[in-house]
Amino acid sequence: KYAILSHRWLDSGEPTYEEMKAGTVAGPGYEKLKNFCREARQYDVEFAWSDTCCIDKSSSTELDESIRSMFRWYRNSEICIVHLAKSTTIEDILLDEWTERGWTLQELLAPFYIKFFNKHWRPMTNDSNDKRKEATTEILQTLEKATGIPHREIYWQFSPGPSKVDERMTWAARRKTTRVEDVAYSLMGIFDVSLQIAYGEGGDRAFCRLVEAIMQVGDPSVLNWKGAAAKHHTSDAIPRSPRSFLDRRELKLASGGRLEMTMTGLGLRM
Repeated sequence: KYAILSHRWLDSGEPTYEEMKAGTVAGPGYEKLKNFCREARQYDVEFAWSDTCCIDKSSSTELDESIRSMFRWYRNSEICIVHLAKSTTIEDILLDEWTERGWTLQELLAPFYIKFFNKHWRPMTNDSNDKRKEATTEILQTLEKATGIPHREIYWQFSPGPSKVDERMTWAARRKTTRVEDVAYSLMGIFDVSLQIAYGEGGDRAFCRLVEAIMQVGDPSVLNWKGAAAKHHTSDAIPRSPRSFLDRRELKLASGGRLEMTMTGLGLRM
């Protein structure tokens, strides 16, 4: 059993894998890590995992596997501890950077058990699990307002997969990532698809590959977008980014409806 940390990275000073091995860690990032481990002990877990220092980022193989496994690791955790570095009260969540980052989307949806802590490492509610339907209504309503995700999707056991693609894309539309490719990579777990990690390919190409992978399952809502098509693709059926779905139309699709789609050299075949 393990606890897993969800947080907004500091601009500098986060402990690295190499520093932890060498025992040379210090600074605000290390203090955050110690506070996380202290809170994790309350949940009777053997391990505590943080993306800052538990991945050997010098190994491309390990980094690739970690990125593609991230949703599963958060889902299988005993508890996900969220540190909101800019928040003191629940109302502060509306402006907290944690709600604006690309990777924290799956970190909110994947775990079954979540506990939110404010910037002073004090629990933000009296509930043991802030994702329970019966948990403090205020925090669920605030999370919905801050993220645009219906609170039923937050407290319910979110089911990953290429369904309701247009709606789920809007959840990511205004989120930011440090590396442009992470816009696509951070959504792999949400849509339950796997991509080869290729930093340097560019955000446009990475997102094209994500959409193509989603299309293979045939959910027609992936076509419910508006605006400019992707630059680096032969088909105008591929959107440029999640923002393309913000102006989607409300569609009524038959339950379980699927549309056979195949990408060819000439474009999209349906």
